[in-house]
Amino acid sequence: MSNVELIKKFYLAFKNKDRETYLAMCDDRIVWQTADGMPDGGTYTGKTEVFENYFPKMLSHFKEFHAIPEQLTDMKDHIMVTGKYTGISNKNKRFEVPFSHVYHVQGNKIIQFRQFTDTEKIQDSLS
Repeated sequence: MSNVELIKKFYLAFKNKDRETYLAMCDDRIVWQTADGMPDGGTYTGKTEVFENYFPKMLSHFKEFHAIPEQLTDMKDHIMVTGKYTGISNKNKRFEVPFSHVYHVQGNKIIQFRQFTDTEKIQDSLS
């Protein structure tokens, strides 16, 4: 599977809450870097920290939160994804915000994720 196919499959598995599949795509020591201005933003290391600590805390601020990939760019062992976040906060405020994600892939595993987005718009939906 190509790196682009791996990342496409990762987004689909995450959307479908297919935990077994998306966890299998990640290295045990994955480094997940979210923008500091995101709810619970920062750097998380390891599958447990990312998927059992960060995501449940971050998603608890929202009734709906979707990451919709629109374009994937192959840069060999890095894949850049541009798309948009859409959702509804617990304050019933809707948002739509563009993002860029950069994935580092080695040996058919995601070893690093880095997020770039307008965190102010997301924070505005929380107040």
